[in-house]
Amino acid sequence: MMPEKRIMVKGLLSMLYAILFFLFIQFLLGMYVNLYVVIPPMQGFSMMGFMPLYSGFPLVMAHMFFGILIGLLSIGIIILSMETKVRRNIMAAAGLFFSVVLAGVNGLFFLFAGQHNLNSYLMSTGFILAILFSILLLIYAGQGVRYSGKMNHHEL
Repeated sequence: MMPEKRIMVKGLLSMLYAILFFLFIQFLLGMYVNLYVVIPPMQGFSMMGFMPLYSGFPLVMAHMFFGILIGLLSIGIIILSMETKVRRNIMAAAGLFFSVVLAGVNGLFFLFAGQHNLNSYLMSTGFILAILFSILLLIYAGQGVRYSGKMNHHEL
């Protein structure tokens, strides 16, 4: 395996470990917000007009921050996966990216469009798919570095 490709795969593995850690934190924050924070209904389009009025504002903002961080990491993961030029890595990374987008968009709709159960369901579905694709990509990328550094195109 060429040194550049080895560095890309190791960077990809590091990003996958990071995204799994952040997804774990996101899950804990999301469950706490879901169970213990009452979000007032949105009135108008001014986000800052109503947010500070309830006690769960910092937790909702932390949940949104980790969502943005996970979204940015998924973009980095898809770029590194494309650089490996391995089809199954690219497909798994694309699945990860689109599941993060699914979760994020429905999270925003849940917050700003009436807190519908469908948006909550689709947000959690996107989260579960993100975990699935992250683990799948971790397995795919890790297979190539398992055997004493030797890697061929079919092992990825």
